[in-house]
Amino acid sequence: MRPPVDAVTFDFWNTLCYEPPGGYLRGLRLGAMREVLNRAGFICPPKALSDAYDDAWIRYVGCWEANRQYTGLDAAGDIASSLQLAGSLRNEAVDAFCSVGNDADLLTLEGVAGVLAALVDAGVRVGIICDVGFTPSHVLRYHLERHGMLGYFSHWSFSDEVGVYKPDARIFEHALGGLGAPPPDRAAHIGDRRRTDMAGALAAGMRGVRIIEVFDDDDDAQGPGGDAGVSGYDEVLEVLGF
Repeated sequence: MRPPVDAVTFDFWNTLCYEPPGGYLRGLRLGAMREVLNRAGFICPPKALSDAYDDAWIRYVGCWEANRQYTGLDAAGDIASSLQLAGSLRNEAVDAFCSVGNDADLLTLEGVAGVLAALVDAGVRVGIICDVGFTPSHVLRYHLERHGMLGYFSHWSFSDEVGVYKPDARIFEHALGGLGAPPPDRAAHIGDRRRTDMAGALAAGMRGVRIIEVFDDDDDAQGPGGDAGVSGYDEVLEVLGF
């Protein structure tokens, strides 16, 4: 019997994995840069470093919403420029910022691995459509591998590789093309954001499933809520028709 869908794509952040609460990754990056500066004897008030980070994040959000690429490397360079770092110290601080994600303890949503396994066992092709923030796609792949989930995916559409953010149609077309070009109405996208995940999937003709376990994007002004909302992965297979 043919499965209810031929392909399912997943967002990464707050859909497959999430960071511990309380500004976890922000703290790791600030700590890594501060360690480099302290080791070099560079005097930098903590507020100057944190303000430079927050300015870079605001810049990222603006670029994300305008669909202009702004990577972690761009952010690290802007922070270094704000602190007037130069030469080898600048390079070392930028590298510390960009590499800290490798050691982060990202968590997975409960039950996600079982759903991925069930979809693959049913012959459904599985992919990722992810807007990359300050953590590059190769690090996100590493964390999926660390959690034993990378092998379930047959295609990836990360924004830093495709060159556009959701809800741009091109990143959804890239994903569907890499998953064998199923009819869009035979594909579903699971994510947490209305503006990016749900709006992009529905515009592409896909089904949109909004997962609210980690982040509940409950502001209607941000976009459509999708075809269905689920509180966790114990509801996903039924919503997809399995």
